[in-house]
Amino acid sequence: MLFQWEEDLRQSFLRRGEPALWSRPVDQVAVRTTVESRCSNGRADWVWAGVRCDWPAGIDRDTAGLLQQRTCSRILATLKPEAARREDFLLARSGVARRTFRRWLLQLLEVGLVSELGQGAYVLGPQFRVPDIEICSFEFKLDDWRRAFYQAKRYRTFSHRVYVVMPPRAAMRVAVEWLAIFKQFNIGLISHNADGESVRRLPSRKQQPGSREVFIRALGMLLDQDAAKPALV
Repeated sequence: MLFQWEEDLRQSFLRRGEPALWSRPVDQVAVRTTVESRCSNGRADWVWAGVRCDWPAGIDRDTAGLLQQRTCSRILATLKPEAARREDFLLARSGVARRTFRRWLLQLLEVGLVSELGQGAYVLGPQFRVPDIEICSFEFKLDDWRRAFYQAKRYRTFSHRVYVVMPPRAAMRVAVEWLAIFKQFNIGLISHNADGESVRRLPSRKQQPGSREVFIRALGMLLDQDAAKPALV
């Protein structure tokens, strides 16, 4: 039996895929997942996130929304916990008008994601914390490996590992003819059949996400109690 639609492939993999295929097994890992992620250019078909501690119960929707907002994520990505940044420095990197910048900065200060040291100098606030997290993103395609590869490359901005998942025949053709380009860009390849069996053809090595700004937006999405779903390992 063959998959008729990409959604059939995705649903089968979500039901039957084992995290050991894409992430190194670690005891007491809590998991959040989301589909059709919008935290980067293009939508990741599925995002899986595991943390090596108790998963936070979640943050309130307003704070999660600030992490996902583009201007806020740019401000937070520019700041550090100790080395202060001046307001004009942050404004130049925000890409928005001063009035818009000030509006979002005030909201970040209000919820404690940013702290002001005085005289227009700012650092990351006590409420900004990055858990010990690993984000893995997936693109599902029945046959079009070029489009899958192009989409998967985008997910490197916020993910530690990225995989393309295809039916066995299509995955085997990629493994024979195009594996070198997947290796070059560290895109993993998994085959999955209609019986629920998966084979990792090429692992994706764990790397730091390419964009701290987009990674922060992904954190907001995954910590948002309304957007992401808890899942069992």
